[in-house]
Parts: sequence; C-alpha cells; structure tokens
Amino acid sequence: MGATNRFLIFVGGEPVPLSRFEGLVPHSILVACDSGISTLLRNGLSPDFFLGDLDSVNPDVVLQFKGKIKGFFQFPIPKDKTDSELGVDLALKENAEEIIIIGGLGERLDHTLSNILLLLKIHQAGVKGQIIGAKERIFLLPDLFELEAPPGSLFSLIPLGRVVSINILGARFPLEDGEMVPGSTLGISNIIEGGILRVKKQGGPLFLVLLDAC
Repeated sequence: MGATNRFLIFVGGEPVPLSRFEGLVPHSILVACDSGISTLLRNGLSPDFFLGDLDSVNPDVVLQFKGKIKGFFQFPIPKDKTDSELGVDLALKENAEEIIIIGGLGERLDHTLSNILLLLKIHQAGVKGQIIGAKERIFLLPDLFELEAPPGSLFSLIPLGRVVSINILGARFPLEDGEMVPGSTLGISNIIEGGILRVKKQGGPLFLVLLDAC
C-alpha cells in the first residue's frame, strides 16, 4: 500500500499497458474491480482491495489473494451500481485525496460513458480525479486547470454543460473569453505547444481528453 491517499482503481475495458501507470504504483493504494484484477496480475502486482460480483473473473484467480489483502468485497450480480462505481465509493469512503481510474474505456460504449461520468461523482466529492486508458487520459476540469504534456500532444475539450467563459493558453489554437456549449465541436483536436496547457473557465462541466504518445 502506498504512503499517500491516492487510489488507483483498476477496471475492465481495453487493456492498459504497465508503462501508462507504473510510476504511480509505489505511492498508491490499488483497488481491483472484478476483471480489473487481470491488469494487476498480468504485471505481477497485487491489490490492496478487491471488489466485484465475480461475473467476469475466474474464481480460481481470486483465491490467489483473497486472504492476503486489506479488503475483499463480493457483491451480487444484480445490483444498482457497476463495479467501477463501487470502487470509487470505496476510495471516497477511505478518504481518498486523488482517484485515478485505470481502464474502463474502449470495449462497451455504455460502460465507457458511465466510467467517464464517474469523474463527475469524484469531482463533486471534492477529490482530484482522472481516467488513464490505453491511449488517452481524461479529466473533468476545475475552473483553473494546468497540465504538463509534451509539445505536440493532441487534446480535445468537450462540454457537458454551457461554458460561459473559457480561456485557453499554451495551445496552437488559443481562445480568449470564448464560449462552449454541448453539441459544439469548437474544442476538438487542439495541440499543446510549449509543454504546459492552461485552461480557465466558468460553467461546465467540461471534459479534457488528452491523446498521449504511446
């Protein structure tokens, strides 16, 4: 278990290479949500917590670590929350200061969308959050946001509500006191220049999708 209150929540979806999250592991608490355990075991890692309904993981795999971890929580298959949301709930209950979802994208569209929207729940709890997928990172932006990324990195801004004022600095296509509304593609396919992107906004919610070089 890490020394900080940062939680990595491993869920199903498109496989995420170890290189995408390896540097975060030594200082994080690891939570496996059902089939998300595969990412950990594939890379020789063990969870601090496991939870899920075991509908997408071999029970024999679970037996490898069931009695050796801090918490094991099995739920019935018919339930009101996904395994991913249960993982977020656990992290919030454990007073997480940052929650990073590993995976959860790229297979089923309904699960992909619901996992992205979990960033709303994390944000509303006052906790820093993001999703790390196989090729992208996704953030729900606070009113002031700064991101370091290699120059040339592609990113998009997608509003889920009306953004009444937005300023974008450090991008090929900057914006001063602009406006974004759901359904507009104004924020799609921009490029970071100089290595630091800064976004100041009012309104929202506003998501940022960063396409990382892999």
